[in-house]
Amino acid sequence: AAARGEAPLAPKAAAALLADRAARPAAIELTAREREVLALVVQGMANKQIARRLGISEKTVKGHLTNLFQRIGVTDRTQAALWAERTGALREG
Repeated sequence: AAARGEAPLAPKAAAALLADRAARPAAIELTAREREVLALVVQGMANKQIARRLGISEKTVKGHLTNLFQRIGVTDRTQAALWAERTGALREG
């Protein structure tokens, strides 16, 4: 079946696998710095405050946020904070 371009799984099995996959977001690996920046965003800090806290430039904070937003599929800091809470991305362990 696979050689003919057909699905090698029974339709019910394929549907079950796809449904399970959709229910669980793929694990997204964040860098240590992205986790730090995201944690401060969740706390409601502005870019300037984050920069001061981490000892980096505001431009660098913006770069981390741009990369982070792209990686997790959001467009703003509010969505990023909600994503972090929903997924437990900042929980230990």
